Amino acid sequence: EFRAPTTPVEEIVADTFADVLGVERVGLDDEFFALGGNSLIATQVVSRLGAALDAQVPVRVLFEAPTVEVLASSVQALAGGGGRKALVAGPRPDRVPLSLAQQRMWFLNRFDPGSAVNNIPMAIRLSGSLDVAALRAAMVDVLGRHEALRTVFPEVDGVGFQVVRPVAEVEVDFEVEVVAESEVLARIEQLVVGGFDLAVALPVRARLFAVS
Repeated sequence: EFRAPTTPVEEIVADTFADVLGVERVGLDDEFFALGGNSLIATQVVSRLGAALDAQVPVRVLFEAPTVEVLASSVQALAGGGGRKALVAGPRPDRVPLSLAQQRMWFLNRFDPGSAVNNIPMAIRLSGSLDVAALRAAMVDVLGRHEALRTVFPEVDGVGFQVVRPVAEVEVDFEVEVVAESEVLARIEQLVVGGFDLAVALPVRARLFAVS
């Protein structure tokens, strides 16, 4: 027999289960794992419950109380206790120092800017009609979301530091080149073995090869 949620917290838990698990109706006796939940989805559930109830909800609570009714009772006691503080950008010095990993990369790059030792290549074959403008816009969006992809390492008096370029100043290195099927692999190899001058160049590049 279906028992519907009756309290506000029970409704929040049931709605969260339904939304995350893609279930149309969730009652008090429905169990998270029986509905298709797993440990990865559990982290989404507790995160949403924490935001809705202004609380820090440990994942173990869901494992110990997997039904809507019991979980609602457990998180009710945590409600209003304060969730995790939102991460916000703090003040930055005029020259942001390099991390230890960045120092190593910068030092080696100064000796050999053409080295591809740190390159991480990826090739994807696309078929069918392609909206090149949309693909370029998507790449710009990725650069906007990740400062590391917009960071260069200039130096002053022999000391490197970080400069994060504003999105508006970033030019996407995205060229379209028509190549024969037999030449695709060779062109990809030429592209991925090229190094980056980290003092001035963004650490990402892309090419679109249109196979003739």
